[in-house]
This record gives sequence, structure tokens and C-alpha cells, in this order.
Amino acid sequence: CRQPSTLELSPDEQLAAEETFKLYCKPVELCNVIQKRALDNPAFLQRCLHYMIQASRKKRIQLTVSLSRGTNTDHNIFPLYVLLATPTSDSIPLEGHSPIYRFSRACLLTSFTEFASKDHNKATFTIPDVKNIATSRACNLSIILIRCVSDSEGQVGENNCSGDHVEASALRKLEGKCFWGKIPINLLGSSLENCVTLNLGHTVELASTVTMNPSFLEPKFLEQDSCLTFCSHKVDATGSYQLQVGISVQEAGARDMSESPYNSYSYSDVPPSSLPHIIRLRAGNVIFNFKYYNNTMQKTEVTEDFACAFCLVKCGSYKGLGCHLNSTHDLFHFEFWISEECQAVNVSLKADAWKMELVGKGVDPRHQTFSYCSRLKMRRRRSLATVENISPVHPHIMDSVSPEDAQAGSSKDEFVQREDDNNSVAPDSAEHDHSLNGSNLTPPTVLEFGKTRKLSAERSDPRK
Repeated sequence: CRQPSTLELSPDEQLAAEETFKLYCKPVELCNVIQKRALDNPAFLQRCLHYMIQASRKKRIQLTVSLSRGTNTDHNIFPLYVLLATPTSDSIPLEGHSPIYRFSRACLLTSFTEFASKDHNKATFTIPDVKNIATSRACNLSIILIRCVSDSEGQVGENNCSGDHVEASALRKLEGKCFWGKIPINLLGSSLENCVTLNLGHTVELASTVTMNPSFLEPKFLEQDSCLTFCSHKVDATGSYQLQVGISVQEAGARDMSESPYNSYSYSDVPPSSLPHIIRLRAGNVIFNFKYYNNTMQKTEVTEDFACAFCLVKCGSYKGLGCHLNSTHDLFHFEFWISEECQAVNVSLKADAWKMELVGKGVDPRHQTFSYCSRLKMRRRRSLATVENISPVHPHIMDSVSPEDAQAGSSKDEFVQREDDNNSVAPDSAEHDHSLNGSNLTPPTVLEFGKTRKLSAERSDPRK
């Protein structure tokens, strides 16, 4: 969209202004060529960049599981073990058995959440972001609650806990009668999809009713992974009860979101029906102002999901967008500013970025020396490094009438070792080029002069 300008320009000035804006075209075309080549042979993966990893981690969800005394009248529910587990893909549940669950972390609850002074009153886990719950392996995750009813000698005590984390080796003692229930993560994901306050960095409180069924816990350790399963045949099927579990949900990067002025925007004047749509539109929008005609005029473009206006690469965050622009599009000058209303980038052309590099004014680039170091003969050079005495070089000019004869002669090339053992020069390669000169493939005069000078240097000083 065009930014309205207050300048009144004549037709000639308008034409000159459009010509200055066209200076953006060549760098964009160059970027498109590089991006097209990177599709087949990328120099790096976008998801492996540090700011992309940070952005994905901040989108993850932190779950805090706790029990309230007001909603649970039965006080004989502790100790309660909370696990985040997933069923194994290679296990087929037997009759009367649950699937074999594999877990990597277990927590211990010993008191209600009202007793804030006591430890072990909540369990915290981290799961992928809401958008990826349904499509990733996290859809099979479940929060499993276990209360053992065996003798106290076989239960895990608080001495086996590090914070709210229970050591995996201590869980072997949990074998025996128990009550267990689970909360599927995909049910929580469906509840969080329509929650708009979660995107603003707020904490969402959810409640879930879990039915605790009697069973027999059978610990399994398959391939050094912590696994367990439940059998209902070994215990009486009666005596189940219900627990009211409170779950607090918050994004991992909620604290950083509160520090940004853009996220402190007030939605008081937005109708509740339009609030989810407006929040999603504002989440990753960035305004690009392209300055031209001596920075007196500008054109504006808006991108979504923190995407680059030049190559449309999604950068994950406003900070990541700044890293991408400064490192990839250094032909432009960028100014970043952020407020409650918008996140913007002012783009202008660098006046000193359009000068020719490494070539002086009025100098033909074909006369410049071009250095090239090949690493294809590294093994050959290493084998020649052990030779102390180097035989002198006797250049031999071979007349040839066809390129095929020249290729046959080039198979007898001998490489000469330099004193620093760093580079090798093939004198016969000049002879090979000379043989090609006898055919129809005649190189330019400038290149022929360079080769002649190189050959004369080799004759005068064999060490080179």
C-alpha cells in the first residue's frame, strides 16, 4: 500500500522519484536467486538458528498440576505421583492390561496447593505449543496420576526427590496395588485453542475430573527407558473415586512478552467477538517503510508471522527479524522501532553499498589476479610432504592437434612441492592449456599473458 505523501511533485520529479524506488529491485532479484539456489543446497537450516530455537521454546506450554483442598474432601489421597507419559508404539495391550507407558519425568505431590509453605504441592511439565499438539507426537501424551496403597516401606519418600522431581531408580519400589487415572493432553489442547488470553501471556486455569481406578502397577524397564503398565485382573475392581485436579497453563515466554510495549496494548475498545481475530492479526505483524527519493517519500508493506519483506522468510520473533535483516540484507540500512500500536522497520538504501569492490576505478577486472586453491589433491600433497629432496622441473611442451591428445598427456602431470608444504603447482597444466591453444579453443589474450608469465617464473625458480 502507498503511504500518502504531502509533497507536491511535478511530473519530472515524480518520474525521478520512481526511478530512485527502482533501486530496490536489483537487491531483491539477487535475494530471490540466492533463495532459489538454497532450496536445493541450503547453507544452513532456518530452524537451527539460535533465535528460531528461542522463539519455538517460548511458544511451548507449561502445565502446573495441583490439588485443592476445597474440591477434594477425601484427605487420604497423598502421596500422589504425577507422570507425563506416552504409550509405546510397539506394544499391544493385553486383556485386562493398560498400554505400556513410557515416561521421562515423574513428580511427587504430598500436600494441597493451599499449603504454600510446604514442598511438593505442585507438578510442572512442558509440552509443545498449542498449534503443534494435534499434529505432533504430543497428541498421545497423557498426565498419569498414581496413588499407591502398598506398605509404607515400598513407597518412594521425599528423600528420593530432587525438587518436585522423583528419581527414576526410586520408582521401582512402586510395584503393587494402586489407584490410577489419566488426563489426555489432546483434550487440553482443544480447550486451549479458543483461549485468547493465553496468547497475551496470561495464565489460564483449567479444572479436570479424574477417575482413579484400582489396579496393580507393574514396572517395566525396556531398553533402559522407564516404562510401566497397569493390570486390573490382580485387584478388586470396586472402590474407584474421583479427584478434582487443577491445571494452570501458561506460555514459557510469557515473562518476555510482558516486557515488550507491543504486547501491553489494551484491547478495551475491541468487541469480544472480534478479540480472537484481532489478537491473532497483531501477533506477528511487522510494518516495513521503504524510504526513497532522498528519504522524503515512503511506501509501506505489512508482513505476518515476523516474515521478511524481501525473501518472506519467517523469523519467529521481532528480535530474530532484526538479526535476519542485518545479516542477510546488508545492502540496506534498517531502523527498528516498536510501540504499543505497531512493530515497524524503516528501510533505506545505503549510499556506499553500490560501489565496486576490490577493483579500482578505470581498471579492467580481467587484468586482476585471481587466486584459487584446490583441496582435491590434499592426500597427494600429504604423501609428498615426507620427501625432502625435490627433483628439478623440466617443462616439456607437447604439440597436439586435438583436445583428446592433450587430455592423454595431462595424465602424466607431476606436482612440485613448495618449501612451505602448503600448495602444489602442476607445471604440465600450463602445457595442457598450451595444447588447447593449438585447437579451435583459443583463450583471451589477457589470460594467455598471465599463463606465459607464470610459466617463465617456474622456469627461473623451480621452488615455486
